[in-house]
Order: sequence, then C-alpha cells, then structure tokens
Amino acid sequence: MTMTNTQSLLSEWTALSVDVPSAVDLAGVTDVDTSTISLMFEWLRQSRARDCQLHFLNLPHNLTSLATLYGVLDLIPTGPAVAGH
Repeated sequence: MTMTNTQSLLSEWTALSVDVPSAVDLAGVTDVDTSTISLMFEWLRQSRARDCQLHFLNLPHNLTSLATLYGVLDLIPTGPAVAGH
C-alpha cells in the first residue's frame, strides 16, 4: 500500500459502496508510506459519509510506527488482531 497503488485501491474501495460496518485486515501489507495513511483516512471519510463504521485489523509495525511519528495513530480505529497474524 504505497503511492504506486493507492489510487487503484481508492477506486476499488469507492466502487464497493460499502454500507455496513466493515473491517480492513492489513495483515498482508508489508510496504507502507505516507500515502497509506492518507488512503486509510479517505476510506474512513467515505465510510462516515455513508453512515457506516470502519475499522482496521492487524496494523503492521511499520504502519504503526509511521502513524505514531505523525501523531495520528489514535485517530485510526482498530479492532482486535486476528490470531495467527
């Protein structure tokens, strides 16, 4: 989830038209940059506009470190980690 693919991920998310509480599992994500955080906040903005809850599961350590560095970790709603990840 880096600048090279965030636009396509955003387009895919927008096309989903999710209107039920949802979770995004980030267990398989290995590469992140600042655009990852921007993408996550855009997903949250779109979800709230649809009056839908969204949270993230299994934030990778490098994403947690980056969000902490920018002071936004507490703004990212997270759910419980999934066992085995």
